[in-house]
Amino acid sequence: MKVAAVIPARMGSSRYPGKPLCDILGMSMIEHVYRRTRMSKSVDETYIATPDEEIRKEAEKFGGDVIMTGSHTRATDRVAEAAEDLDAEIIVVMQGDEPLVYPDMLDDAIAPVRDEEEIKVTNLAKPIADEDEYPDPNNVKVVVDEDWNALYFSRAPVPYIHEGEYEDAPVYHQVCVIPFEREFLFEFTSMDETKLEQVESVDMLRLLENGYDVRLVENDRETYPVDTPEDHEKVIEMMSEDDLFNKYGGT
Repeated sequence: MKVAAVIPARMGSSRYPGKPLCDILGMSMIEHVYRRTRMSKSVDETYIATPDEEIRKEAEKFGGDVIMTGSHTRATDRVAEAAEDLDAEIIVVMQGDEPLVYPDMLDDAIAPVRDEEEIKVTNLAKPIADEDEYPDPNNVKVVVDEDWNALYFSRAPVPYIHEGEYEDAPVYHQVCVIPFEREFLFEFTSMDETKLEQVESVDMLRLLENGYDVRLVENDRETYPVDTPEDHEKVIEMMSEDDLFNKYGGT
């Protein structure tokens, strides 16, 4: 099955405007995401989907393939528009604020959609090792059932730990590597936004509220999304010690 990864990016982030072009050790964040996504063995094509000329020009500098889109609030809507003219059977929503993504993370997330007919979409989930990060609303938490399908996504710290120790609790956060079976992506974006999706600002809740399964795939890679200028500084530190960076841009 042909797999296309689409990286949605826009300049108008409410928490950190212009963040796709923020510099991380001599490269823009969008270049890091693009280069690392292309290194996945499971991805055949990689594109940047954007409404902004600044991002298009930056992508052209490093040879990135760009699809210009209209204005969208949801990243999935931007990716769906970009995917209309792609012939891939699997479309990966690869968020543009994950500059520390590893190629094997995409491989792991894609495998269930590619290999299991009943699975139409997956998300990665990582254990939250640091209890101080648990309440952070920028970390979307996910609760899973025994089959590793999502029970709920929330920006609140769920599950609530009433008894027992934090380190023994099944606490995970969503990592935004989201492969969709192509036609299911279009079905998803054709659905109306739901109440929980709107109040939590988590679009995967649209599927749960409509009775669909979202399969989670655990991954232990240490990544860090850039939502704020403070995150940017943290990622610069992490990237300076990142082995993969040395393979495509390190000195």
